[in-house]
Amino acid sequence: MNPTSKVTEGAFEFNARFEMTAPELRTEVRGAGFDLKPYYAKQSAPFDPRGEQLVAVDAGTRDKPDLRPGTVRGKLAVIRDDYAMDGYDLAETAAKAGAKGVVIVLPEGLIAWTRWKPMDTRSAIPVVRMTAADGAELLQYMAERKAVVDISGTVASPYLYDIATQWQQVPQDVTYTVSDRNTAQVKASYANNSALGWTSEQRFSWRPYAEVAWETSRWVPTGRTRTEYVTSGDTQWMHDVDFVTGPDLFYGGALQSGLRDAPRTFKAGEKATEEWYKAVVRPSIPHGFSRPSVRNGDLLSLAIPEYTDAVAGHWGRRQVPSTGGGIGRTGTPGTADDPPYPQGDAVAAVLYRDGKKVSEAAGAWGIFSVPAGKAGYRLDLTTERKTEYWQTGTRTATSWSFRSDTAAKETLLPLLQVDYGVRADLSNTVGGGKRHGLDLTVRNQDGLTAPGVRLKVEASFDDGKTWKGQVRVKDRGHNRFTATVERPGEHRQGAYVTLRVTASDKAGNTVRQTVERAYLLGK
Repeated sequence: MNPTSKVTEGAFEFNARFEMTAPELRTEVRGAGFDLKPYYAKQSAPFDPRGEQLVAVDAGTRDKPDLRPGTVRGKLAVIRDDYAMDGYDLAETAAKAGAKGVVIVLPEGLIAWTRWKPMDTRSAIPVVRMTAADGAELLQYMAERKAVVDISGTVASPYLYDIATQWQQVPQDVTYTVSDRNTAQVKASYANNSALGWTSEQRFSWRPYAEVAWETSRWVPTGRTRTEYVTSGDTQWMHDVDFVTGPDLFYGGALQSGLRDAPRTFKAGEKATEEWYKAVVRPSIPHGFSRPSVRNGDLLSLAIPEYTDAVAGHWGRRQVPSTGGGIGRTGTPGTADDPPYPQGDAVAAVLYRDGKKVSEAAGAWGIFSVPAGKAGYRLDLTTERKTEYWQTGTRTATSWSFRSDTAAKETLLPLLQVDYGVRADLSNTVGGGKRHGLDLTVRNQDGLTAPGVRLKVEASFDDGKTWKGQVRVKDRGHNRFTATVERPGEHRQGAYVTLRVTASDKAGNTVRQTVERAYLLGK
């Protein structure tokens, strides 16, 4: 960009988007007066984040590597590679000889930069790429004296900066200082729902005049909380979080599965929290949802996300094969079919009128035509994850009963919703003790009340085959309840809790929701 003077007529804005995490890899050669800029190979095993000190040794070339134990045991093997290959084969041989890491020196003219990925098969020991110039400097130093390399950095950054900057001209120096005056702080927690240990996320940004945003995919470790700094002001942000480590959308596009929140702005100095995939994950219409379920004439317009978590506003659709792309502010996610993505979820919705089936579809999402006049309706929605990467909330069955009549205008449908508060950690595990409590709230979708609610809670410890769990429910008023679950003696730990909740209001509307493996019992 060429610098400009300030615009005096009309409106002009120059903006830039910055993302920053902790450095993945830093190396310093003790006593040397030069800097190295190494990068992990894409599928490299990482070094210990606590730091390591290794002696670098010349291990020859790819054609003639010297990977004998006497040369590389306990050391950092530096290998010149004129073919610019990935180096994983050399790492395997070096690991067998006891080496602690491999440095690949690339041919002249090639860049060392790569984008490290947490998924796929890892190398036997860390593999680091280095330019020909950096490699020559390191090798020259090694030829003259002992080279001790201090290695630091982490691939699991404890922080993230999401910065969107604006100027009313193109400045001479594109420098932006982050402070509490222009930034909010978000404590973002990502529940670990499988053995993967990582998940994909994106945070899209829109300026007030923008309609489309593009973003790369990023990876974040699960089972922990990360501090995320987000630009405040009139920039709108929307966070997408997958439940698996998805495809490498480096050149833009939207994650095609997972949960998202609604576009929002942040106030300067604001302290916010986000909790993703916290139990109980189930179908529901979240608070603030932009697509209410209504009847207009004799058409039912339904929009019930198959997946929401414990946090109001997080929602996602079923997994269906689709492709990525830019995403609008009200876009609906599908899914990608790239490994390790599943091939799709089993989702079915069936609508009954006075006990007779009138319609069915792959989800309670879309337009359903019904006969004219007043009648009693039942909507059944079932979901099932078809993947080993999803371990809580594996299957759900929700049934709503309500009455509806021909409507002269859009009329909200009285579909009772159940919100869950589970005292679970970031692996969706409830701690020890013979008893544990659940907080439940029964409500209608926004714009409707749910008068005089009654609630029943049942628990199963064998995926719904039997319902042995003793559950006492206390009404706390205002449609809020506390349920105390007592686990049977033979299920002290390591068992999943399946929940079945039945609620009704004085108007005759009901909901019954069963969530298989809603959460796990710990020690």
